[in-house]
Amino acid sequence: MIIGQGVGIILISENGSVLLQHRDKRNRWNQDSWSEFGGQVEEGERPEETAKRELKEELGIKVESLKFFKKYNLERERGTYVQFVFTASIDKPIQILREQQKEGDDLAFFSAEEVKNLKMAEYTKKILKDYFNILKSEMPNIFQ
Repeated sequence: MIIGQGVGIILISENGSVLLQHRDKRNRWNQDSWSEFGGQVEEGERPEETAKRELKEELGIKVESLKFFKKYNLERERGTYVQFVFTASIDKPIQILREQQKEGDDLAFFSAEEVKNLKMAEYTKKILKDYFNILKSEMPNIFQ
């Protein structure tokens, strides 16, 4: 049984690192951990619309070009939560992004190696592992 739908957005710098937010203690889920951006799909909303809305709400940015990455079925006690994951390029300086940040208590770019050592939810680790594995096959020079 589907109990909800959400989106995750992997924001990618030109060197292939990903922008993550640190969730503070005010967040309902995954407090005090690093995470991709995203949130709940609202009634009548398409996942892509949700992703754009969440980036505006959480980071104060407008993204026109999102690329669908993968759909994940996250098994919970009450049923299946469906997570649609998108990617988008980000080229704003981290200082500006931090000034615009509306959720969480920090932001940072991380490489594939750095992500391995971060405190984060298991599903976030899986999503980022999948992303970096695909990136490695498409752009091996980034990993040299």
